[in-house]
Amino acid sequence: GDWKEKVRRRMDNIDVVIVHCGEHTDRAAGVDAELRIAQEKGKPYFLLAAYSDRMCKKPISAKVSDKVYRWTWDNLKALLGGAR
Repeated sequence: GDWKEKVRRRMDNIDVVIVHCGEHTDRAAGVDAELRIAQEKGKPYFLLAAYSDRMCKKPISAKVSDKVYRWTWDNLKALLGGAR
């Protein structure tokens, strides 16, 4: 089926999008498409490094100004609270 249409519909019911970035996120077409949909819908989002010991890359659709935040419970709590 058309998974992108399902993502569009489901995204209407969320408050924020968390993008876990890994070593190959820059080549992940699905992550790129989901982030583009979030941007089109004006959903707030942030990028979170999936690994602390590896290079975590942004999706292609991420803005140059988008920061990849370290994954910690304190960071996650602050980011979900709007600290970005």
